[in-house]
Amino acid sequence: MHHNFGSIRTRAMPLLALAAALMTGCASKRPQGYGAAEQSTAAQAQQQMEKAAQLTQIDPQQTYLNLIRQMQQANQWYASLAHTQAFERQYGSQPQIRLMRADALRNTGQGPLAEQGYQALLADPDSSTVARARRGLGLLYASQGQYPNAIAQLEMARQINPIDADVLSDLAYAHMLDGQTEAAHLPVLQAAQLAPANPRVQLNLALYLMASDQKAQASQLLQKLSQPPAKNVPALIDANSMQTLQAQLQTVQTAMRRRNGAELPAPAPAAAPLVGSAALAASPLTVPATAPAAAPFSAPSDLPAAGHGTALPTALRSTAAGDDSPHIAAPPARPIAP
Repeated sequence: MHHNFGSIRTRAMPLLALAAALMTGCASKRPQGYGAAEQSTAAQAQQQMEKAAQLTQIDPQQTYLNLIRQMQQANQWYASLAHTQAFERQYGSQPQIRLMRADALRNTGQGPLAEQGYQALLADPDSSTVARARRGLGLLYASQGQYPNAIAQLEMARQINPIDADVLSDLAYAHMLDGQTEAAHLPVLQAAQLAPANPRVQLNLALYLMASDQKAQASQLLQKLSQPPAKNVPALIDANSMQTLQAQLQTVQTAMRRRNGAELPAPAPAAAPLVGSAALAASPLTVPATAPAAAPFSAPSDLPAAGHGTALPTALRSTAAGDDSPHIAAPPARPIAP
């Protein structure tokens, strides 16, 4: 009897040892559950605070770029050109500032240097940079009356970014200045639907409708643009805008007749530079409280006379950062821009 009890006790010893080991193991594990979750949440909160602190830090280089961009949007091309040089001296060269510099050169009458700057950017690995360089070349060539070359460059820019309303509108306008209203049909309608609130794009559509003898549609569109969209909100265009539009229509019609052989080539008014995609000016069109309300437009023939002197076609300006501002040489036509 005694022998059996000892045997049982002997067999129980390993089991007791195993249980003790398991308990020791459990005690050595790190606590899990509520406490661990608290630590994880605290770590995530710390990471978010660090990220927020980084976002609130001022980047002097980006701030300087924004300053130059604002100068160009305000038509301060000579000042912006000086600042592009100062920026490169301080921070070095980069595609964005080189594009701004080329735009400034083009808008200060330094075509060869602007062309050289754009050409150098065509090998950039960033497709958006290449598209802007192509567009800059297109605007430069159009300002020189080289419409086939301008169209080729703008078409390549369109292929890179097919939904850029500014490029599409520029392409359509270049086609019209070349007397090819049929070729302007697709890009101008695409631009108008992609940017329904862009007055420059909508005015280019109105120009296309008038040039293609769609008077009823042109009248309806211009009437809509001349009406304030809401209370205390100015209309997108005014009488001066229509005056400029009439001058553009005359230029396009002359180009159409010359292309169709109905008129011998004659000294034609030089086209205003297709400045980076704005139809007319750097800042969105606003009508001051003291300005007269736009006269209703009932038909293309009702547009005001273009005024004395030779008016030039609409300049184009891009809404892309730092692209261009308009340059209108027409008589007192108020600028319009996206």
